[in-house]
Amino acid sequence: MGYRELIKKVQLLSGFSDKESKEALEHMVESLSVHLTEGERKDFASQLPQELKDLALSVHATKENSRQDILEQFMENQHIDEPRAKKQILSAWKALKEAISEGEIEDIRAQLPNKTVAFLH
Repeated sequence: MGYRELIKKVQLLSGFSDKESKEALEHMVESLSVHLTEGERKDFASQLPQELKDLALSVHATKENSRQDILEQFMENQHIDEPRAKKQILSAWKALKEAISEGEIEDIRAQLPNKTVAFLH
């Protein structure tokens, strides 16, 4: 699935504007990437369209962002409330799940905090 297709998928799932759908998708890739080991981040990036691949490989984990809950990251970085952040996260996650392999999805889940895994059903 291409970059524009993924944005459109997020838009379809969420009802967000094209711009907000793009931001949600990109922020989700960043948020997931900082929670992954270097090898897993490269595996994840390899299955993404080039625009998202570059993004996944360019973010760097810090003690703060790799321990912070993805929901908190969205709320803080996007300056949005919890219901909107949840909708962005779930819409972007559902779109990404269609673009990457089932094995990669499981590998990602294995490296996320339990609270995040439960939320991403």
